[in-house]
Amino acid sequence: MPRPSPVSDAVRSLFEAGGRHAWSIDELHDTVRSSLGGADYSTVFRAVAGLEREGVIQRLEVGDGKAHYELQDSHHDHVRCDSCGRLAEVPGCVLAAETVAVQRATGFRVLSHQLVFTGLCPDCTAAG
Repeated sequence: MPRPSPVSDAVRSLFEAGGRHAWSIDELHDTVRSSLGGADYSTVFRAVAGLEREGVIQRLEVGDGKAHYELQDSHHDHVRCDSCGRLAEVPGCVLAAETVAVQRATGFRVLSHQLVFTGLCPDCTAAG
């Protein structure tokens, strides 16, 4: 078992605090560095990798070229703003029925999927 680390503890706390839906490693690094007065990027990266291995968080690909991470919880889909990059949760799974249809059509047992809608968030829509 890895030894306790202030950086790992800070990363875990950020996810558990629930103040935001998903984090990139850059965002985590900036926030942890600010709160602790310093943190190495590779240490934050290792903390994230450890939480992912433990099943505490999961990786999201939302189409912006960065990996994002969120707490592992009930399945839901996402919507991302094309202007500011804001990411929000879409409650529930909009593809539940389609997943069954994919399984029937292919014979695959579908274990997961990721769906990301894109558009403009309310703030960017109002500003435009």
